[in-house]
Amino acid sequence: MSILSLQSVRYSYSSKYHTVEVLNDVSCSFEQGLIYAIIGKSGSGKSTMLSLMAGLDLPNEGDVLFHGISTRTFDLDKYRRNNVAMIYQSFRLFPRLTALENVMYPMELQGVSPRDAIKSAKEHIISVGLTDKVFNRFPSMLSGGEQQRIAIARALAMNTNIILADEPTGNLDSTNSRNIITLLAHLAHERNYCVVVVTHDMGILDRMDITYQMRDGILVKE
Repeated sequence: MSILSLQSVRYSYSSKYHTVEVLNDVSCSFEQGLIYAIIGKSGSGKSTMLSLMAGLDLPNEGDVLFHGISTRTFDLDKYRRNNVAMIYQSFRLFPRLTALENVMYPMELQGVSPRDAIKSAKEHIISVGLTDKVFNRFPSMLSGGEQQRIAIARALAMNTNIILADEPTGNLDSTNSRNIITLLAHLAHERNYCVVVVTHDMGILDRMDITYQMRDGILVKE
């Protein structure tokens, strides 16, 4: 059964001169235990689709459904905080927080005690293949691959079942790209996450369970 789905979703935006239809009647579903890719040219609508799934906005028509319930019925701030975890190309770590503090941050927002947050953060960092040597390092002291692993550890700390990744390998070399995708696939297959990756990187598609292609706002299953 799907944990997240889109039902006849349309999304457009208007300027002074014209209206652009970004998503055109998109319907699809995503299940736990699988890793998905959404591919397509720049401007095709794939990142907009991911942002709607993340609760950053609502569709003009149709619904994004979380466990069958429309995100229109949620407080979107709470939905984002409690139900979906985002990973970005630019990592988006807090530069003045250590790796450990970055991973603790979402747990602190959820009211987890500092003692428990520290313990869990250490466990999450170790679980993504890093060691205790990075705990007290700032993001500028980490490689790109290490920063993305900390971003994944922070996503795990949110205690959700959904990870949405927007070009997670975009700033990484080929070796680190493969390592990060291997980690995300492991989270889907071994820890029952629903992982959705928006990507231009065709080299990672062999690790995907299901691939969708976005063509001018229309979603096609590969």
